[in-house]
Formats: sequence, C-alpha cells, structure tokens
Amino acid sequence: MEKRLKQCLGIDVSKLNLSLSLGFLTDGLDKEFTSHPDVPNDLSGYKELLRWLRKSADTKVELLVVMEATGVYHQGVAHYLHAKGYSVCVMQSGRVKSYARSLDQRSKTDALDCKMLSMLGLERSIRLWQPPSEELQRLKALSRERSSLIKDRTIENNRQGAIISGVHHNAKALKRHKNRLKLIKVQIETIEEEMHELISKNEVLRNKINFMVSIPGISFISAATVVGETLGFESIENAKQLTSYAGYDVVLRESGNFKGKTRISKKGNSHIRAVLHMPSMTCVRCNPTLKQFYDRLKPKKAKPLVALIAVQRKLLILMYTLWKNEEVYDVAFETKKQQKHEALAARDNNLIDQLAS
Repeated sequence: MEKRLKQCLGIDVSKLNLSLSLGFLTDGLDKEFTSHPDVPNDLSGYKELLRWLRKSADTKVELLVVMEATGVYHQGVAHYLHAKGYSVCVMQSGRVKSYARSLDQRSKTDALDCKMLSMLGLERSIRLWQPPSEELQRLKALSRERSSLIKDRTIENNRQGAIISGVHHNAKALKRHKNRLKLIKVQIETIEEEMHELISKNEVLRNKINFMVSIPGISFISAATVVGETLGFESIENAKQLTSYAGYDVVLRESGNFKGKTRISKKGNSHIRAVLHMPSMTCVRCNPTLKQFYDRLKPKKAKPLVALIAVQRKLLILMYTLWKNEEVYDVAFETKKQQKHEALAARDNNLIDQLAS
C-alpha cells in the first residue's frame, strides 16, 4: 500500500446541506477519493461528519479541511471543526472558480464541487483560516445592517418624491412615508452609536481605527465599515489581494482585432466600494496627496469617475497600510519620498562624475 502524504476534506456548503469528499495524496502522486452522503448543515450534521472523519481519515497524516466562503452558511461548520482542532481553510470564491476552470470540468454538481475542493487542498499550499474575534463579527453585522437601512432610506425618499409630484396628492400616504423615514433615521443613528460603543471598549481596535481616521477625508463610519467587512484584514496578506477582495483589481480583455476597455472587475466586496465613494470625493478636495493624484489622472481618463475609482483604490491600500504598520497618516510622506529619491539620484550622479574624472 502506498504511503499517504496528504489528506484533505472538501466540503461544498449550501444553506441546508454539506457535500463531503475526503481525498488522499500518495507518495506515487496519485489521488484517492472517498465520499459520504450529504449531511444537514446543522449541529446534527456536524456530529455525523465528525464520526465519519474519525473512521475514514488517516490518523498518521494531518487533515486539512477546505471549503468555499458562502455568505454566512459556511460559518457554522468552519467554527465547529476549528474548535475540534482541525486545520480549516475558507477559500474566496474567485480563487476556487479559477482553480475549477483549470480542471477543464464542464459539469457542475455538489459532488464534483466538494471533490474539486479536496483536490485543491491536496495540490496547493493554502493559508489556514482563523476565526475572527467576536467584536469584528459584530462590527461586520452592524455595518451590513446600516448599509441595508441606507438603501431603504434612498427608496423611501424616492417614493416620497413621487407622492409629492403626483397629481392626486395623498396626505396620509405622505405622512406614513415621513414616519418611515424618521424610523430609519433613528435606527441608523442607533447602529452608529453601537459601532462607536463596540470599538471604544476594545483598545487595540480603537487605536488601529484612529490610525485610519487620521487620513483627511476618512470618517469613523468609513473606517469601521472597511475593518468590519475585511474582519480586521484577517485574510489579507498584501495590497494586491486586498484590491482583488474589494473588486478594484483592473482587468483588460483583448483578443485579435478586438481591443477592450480597461476597467475594474467589481468581483469583490461591494460594501467596501460603496462606503469609499463619498470619502474619495472628499479626499480629492481636502487631501493634498490624493488631490494631486486625482488631478494628474483626470485629464488622461475619458470620464472623471475613472480617476475617482483610482483614488478609492489608493485610499483603501493606504488604510490597510496604516492599520498594518500602526502609523498615523503623514501628509508630507509623498514629498519626503520624492526628496529622498532626488537626493539618491544626485548622489549617484556625483559618484558617476567622480569616476569619470
């Protein structure tokens, strides 16, 4: 019997069920797979999954569990298995889709998807998932609730405008809309107070958000929303990954005589892009560095919005850098950087002149 080098459990998660495939990689680089009937996506299903793993998994090899991030439906099994001591990896959907396309697999079923996740874990070196803190999970829930209420407020404002503009003015309907708008306003204010209270109780989180708020144009709500949506940049390793996570990664499609336009993918967290729109408009007016960046890009772009999106991308990376390095925003950073480069260039030129003479 060939020796097993790796083993990986692939879990395809849906709202009601979990599809399971356990894969083994042998020293002959062959892959073996065994499956189990779907189990419910609840505590009873998790216990059944655990019993099957204890019977089927190789105790001599560490087990890796791979699943795809599916909104909130993967959280229960991920937390359960992590608490039981298993190594868990929660993959972003974009990376999973890219890997699936490389397999030239045209059919798509739950059984094939969980096998594909198991195969991915066997072939690739994957960063392990760590459960986010309770504060960050609550902060994300609050920011999502606030975002939903703001959308509701926009809808109700539009409806109220339609009622006022109508020929047959309905005073009672207008009054009901005004009451709904008042309720939404109160709820938004309550959520923002809860966000302030939540962060004020955590000294580390409070200090790090203060670093982000030091950027001219960034408000507390904008910073808290970005932190909540990324769960404190928990799964972010570099700026490129962050821009892809937020959907700011630039894509270009060209083929033969067809020349497509360069644009952002938008295949990422739309809540981050939405919350950075207004701060970017403020930054191009009051932030010296980003204003200069925007003024330099704007004449080169067909639409001013393209330059504004570039500001949003740069702003997001800047927030991540300050969070990671625990530094306050330095307005003169770009000037100092340019002066340093000029000084180095002058020194190199002097050295070349000395060697030449």
